[in-house]
Amino acid sequence: MIVLFVCLSSCNSSSSNGEDKKEEVVLSNQELLIKRYNELVVPMFKSYKGIEIPSEFQVDSKDKTINAGASFGYVEVSQGLIEAKKEAIQVFVLAHEVAHIVTLSQARLFDLQGEIPRGTTTNDYKKAEYLADLIAVHLIQSQLPKEFESLYLDFDYLQQLLGSTTFTHPSGLDRINSLKEYLSTSKEETEAVAFKKQFLSIWNRE
Repeated sequence: MIVLFVCLSSCNSSSSNGEDKKEEVVLSNQELLIKRYNELVVPMFKSYKGIEIPSEFQVDSKDKTINAGASFGYVEVSQGLIEAKKEAIQVFVLAHEVAHIVTLSQARLFDLQGEIPRGTTTNDYKKAEYLADLIAVHLIQSQLPKEFESLYLDFDYLQQLLGSTTFTHPSGLDRINSLKEYLSTSKEETEAVAFKKQFLSIWNRE
C-alpha cells in the first residue's frame, strides 16, 4: 500500500487553528499497479507514433502467478502481479506486454518489413518474446534508471519467473542471457546502437 496526502482546500491555506487540512488517501494494490502503469510504463512508449497503447485494465482474480497480457485497448493482469512486492518486476512485466504491441513498428524503424521471420531453431513466437524483453529493458534502462537498477539486481528472480522453455517461450535463462548480451554491448557503445544490434540479431536468428 502507498499513502498519499491530498489537500482538501488550497495547499497554501490553513484551518482556523493554523493547521493544514489533509486527508489520507490509501491506494489499493490494484490502484497502485494502474498508477505505475499510467505514470511509468505508458510514457516510455510515447515515441511510437500511431500506436494505441492500452488504457483499460482487466483483472484475472483467480490467477495468483505473476502474469499479464495486452491487446489493443486493454491490459489483463493477474492477481499475482497486483500483489507482487517488487515494483521493478511489475514495471517490466507491463512494459514487456506493451512492447509486443510496438514490436513491428520498431522493426519498421529499422527498415525490417513484414512479420517476424521464423528461424529453424528459434521460431517466430520465441523471437517475439526476446524482442519484447529487449524493448522493455531498453526503455526502462534509458528512461527509468532507478527501476532499471532494481530490475537488474533481480535478474535471478526474473529468470525464475520466466520459467522453462516451451514451444512459444524461450527459457528464463536464455531470455536473461539475451538481455545481458544487449547490456554488455551497451557498455561498449551507445544504448541505441546496442539496442539496434540486438534487435537485428534476434530478428535474423536461425
